[in-house]
Amino acid sequence: LLVKAGSGCATFGSPSSLGVPNDFSKHTLVARYNDLNSTEECFKKGDVGCVIIEPIAGNMGLVPAQKEFLLGLKALCEKYQAVLILDEVMSGFRASLSGSQEFYGVVPDLVTFGKVIGAGLPLACFGGRAEIMDLLSPIGGVYQAGTLSGNPLAVCAGLSALYKIKRDKTLYTRLNALAVRLTQGLKKSAQSYNIALETLNRGSMFGFFFNENAVRDFDDALKSDTEMFAKFHQKMLFKGVYLACSSFETGFICEPMTEEMIDLA
Repeated sequence: LLVKAGSGCATFGSPSSLGVPNDFSKHTLVARYNDLNSTEECFKKGDVGCVIIEPIAGNMGLVPAQKEFLLGLKALCEKYQAVLILDEVMSGFRASLSGSQEFYGVVPDLVTFGKVIGAGLPLACFGGRAEIMDLLSPIGGVYQAGTLSGNPLAVCAGLSALYKIKRDKTLYTRLNALAVRLTQGLKKSAQSYNIALETLNRGSMFGFFFNENAVRDFDDALKSDTEMFAKFHQKMLFKGVYLACSSFETGFICEPMTEEMIDLA
């Protein structure tokens, strides 16, 4: 949404990018991740139309939502009649075939998908409850379209990838095992040098922080040692291992990877 977090619900949202009018962002409230009290304070401040959240956050490093938090969020949305939107652009088809919903047992009102669903081509989609989707044209009065909407090439590639994923019954078991192998290996190596390292994984997604404490939200992530990460990133490049250049990015295991590749890293 290109809105700064600021001090949560103590302030209205402010743009985090040039070109975003203040009038747009001021209607966005920002709550603390994994903090249900912070979210409820936002509800009490006014008429909240919807809540959008990454159930497995990937844009502050990998930080999964706690199950109790998501269940509480669902209950709050039902109480205040707000739409719950799960942003699964990153976690969809990476955490599991059913995304994070399989992990948490939380069914949203709307969900967004991207990245994996296009198999490398530009494609995204959203879906949700029938009474909401029926508001869209041609049934309803909300017009939604785009130049590449329903592009046959991207849709064909995406469907082929999803068919392959669905047929492979052991895919997510293998991907999760490789992610665990990688994060446990990193943790063990860091411990041998007395370096504090927190690691996490969900399905094929993995992340790590040079941090002595567990990371539950963005404030926790900001306490990580980014200078140590920069040194680590450079050393890994010299060894031929290419990681994202920010400690606030999430890594992904892909299907062709093997245990030998993980051990080499």
